Amino acid sequence: MLVEADIYWMRIGATRLIFLLFLVCCLSVELGAQGAAPAVRIGILAKRGFQQCYEQWNQTAEYLDVKIPESTFIIVPLDFDKVEVVVKNRAIDFIFANPSDYVFLETRYRINRIVTLKNLIMGQGYIEFGGVVFCRADRVDMHGLNDLKNKVFAAVDETSFGGWLMTYRELKKHGIDPNTDFSRFAFAGTHDAVVKQVLSGDADAGTMRSDTLEQMEAEGKIRKAQLRILNDMGAEYPAFPFALSTRLYPEWPLAKLQHTDLELAEKVASALLEMKPTDPAALAANCAGWTIPSNYESINELLKELRVAPYDEYGIVTAAQILEQYWPHILATALTILLAITMTGM
Repeated sequence: MLVEADIYWMRIGATRLIFLLFLVCCLSVELGAQGAAPAVRIGILAKRGFQQCYEQWNQTAEYLDVKIPESTFIIVPLDFDKVEVVVKNRAIDFIFANPSDYVFLETRYRINRIVTLKNLIMGQGYIEFGGVVFCRADRVDMHGLNDLKNKVFAAVDETSFGGWLMTYRELKKHGIDPNTDFSRFAFAGTHDAVVKQVLSGDADAGTMRSDTLEQMEAEGKIRKAQLRILNDMGAEYPAFPFALSTRLYPEWPLAKLQHTDLELAEKVASALLEMKPTDPAALAANCAGWTIPSNYESINELLKELRVAPYDEYGIVTAAQILEQYWPHILATALTILLAITMTGM
């Protein structure tokens, strides 16, 4: 029979046991946290949808896990409208997005490119790409950009470089204003969706980045013969083997955010530069590896010409700017006029 003292000591023992178990759990969590590799998040613009993004880039994260074992790399697919948000909030450590996004983010958030993609298409690596404008092959009323007037036109997104801005520059060159010359103009959200709208007849014509039509045909999703290329510029770039309607621009860069550790960025850049076209990560990403960062000045020129952020106010002179720059001259002129008026009245 248990006496009161026995019950007391049993309670004390149970309490001590629970506390001991709590300490063991805390220690296990602490040791686990110390042993776990810190997560490194790579934001990637999912131009063809999230599933495609995961399938294409997860093996690159695994490749970096092996090359840099002290870190764990995570792929974060992004919609077009989320790219700036995650950079602004430092929710990622690296960003892989189109060149116009890069220029904007470099200007506003001081990101820094560390490598440029070598895109693999038909067994060759390319560090430039363009845009392509197309309609259905059975459309006898469209053969050039001027034929797009009063038509329904589809693009990817207003910030999509290959899926809109490149073509916008060529349209402007031909005197076409998408805001007034199209009967309807809409963004489809992904490159694949633009093709579907054109083939279904929901859009008369559309635009997307070069090489995507060839990729979709290789995937068995379309037959390229179903489409006609408008403003074919292939003759101007004979070494570029894909359908092309615009000038060529440098490929997508991978960039580090301002807060990302420089030593980590150097390790990532070094590991990616070592990637061979035969590596599983390169095969999954459909790339020939990576190269040193390209020169993106041609992107700046395009954005300035179109007055697209970060150059949406480029060339616009405000009254405040005039006053700040020329105030001594303005003041001297005003005093001269005032003195003349005063002298006249005497």
